[in-house]
Amino acid sequence: MSNVRSIKGGAKAPKVIAVTSGKGGVGKTLTTVHLAVAAQRMGHSVLILDGDMGLANVDVVLGLQARYNIRDVLDGHVSLQDIIISGPLGIDVIPSGSGIASLTSLSYVQQQQIIDQIPTINKTYDVLFIDTGAGISSTVTHFCSAADQVLVVTTPEPHALTDAYALIKVLSESHSIKRPHLMINQTRSESEGLKSASRITEVAMRFLDVQVSYVGNVPLDPQVNRSVMQRRAASEQSTYTISGQAWTQIARKLTGMSTPNQHADAQDFWRSLLRQEPVRVEGAK
Repeated sequence: MSNVRSIKGGAKAPKVIAVTSGKGGVGKTLTTVHLAVAAQRMGHSVLILDGDMGLANVDVVLGLQARYNIRDVLDGHVSLQDIIISGPLGIDVIPSGSGIASLTSLSYVQQQQIIDQIPTINKTYDVLFIDTGAGISSTVTHFCSAADQVLVVTTPEPHALTDAYALIKVLSESHSIKRPHLMINQTRSESEGLKSASRITEVAMRFLDVQVSYVGNVPLDPQVNRSVMQRRAASEQSTYTISGQAWTQIARKLTGMSTPNQHADAQDFWRSLLRQEPVRVEGAK
């Protein structure tokens, strides 16, 4: 049985894992979804926050149709509880929308509208995955700074590795995140993953004094593209593919780490997320 943490105000916040990347097209959102599926199958209650405000697509990947999003909450049409949608295999999702440039650009009144509604969420969660946007924008790096753990996703291509290193550099210098995790996606062999990871981990330690933790690689899998086209990225079948098994191993590592939770409760997490208050990132340094 999982160690349930309530997302309601006053109780402990869930473990928050930000999944991010230096560039788009490396499989960040698919990674978020499959990690969430794996964590759910391990017995954790899981919530995904779609943090890509400009190009939100978690709901699309899961084959869901979001009727409402955070914009509707701010406009007073629905409550925060109303916009949470249930996805495949018991995963819940907070969808975002293209109408909001950034959660961190909201006014104080708008921020408070969301914070005040956190206690109304009627389900408890063990793990919250944040699918951030790609790149080194302030919104992306702030989502990472608000998380307990940061997972940087990249592919073995040289330009992707360069962008991943650039992101790690910004996270270190601007947000003091000194222990990010790294996953190499779409690898042709395990050795390719190890070689790609070593290029980043060695340079990060030498020039940034950042200890990057390599959590594994996900093999190039033609079944992934087929499932995306069918909008069935998360299914019982997908967990038994070669990529699904790799994501499961990575999810087990991330959820099994005894990373201290940096937030007193769920409302404290949302305050740091919305208002960009300085936070001490215990597990990510």
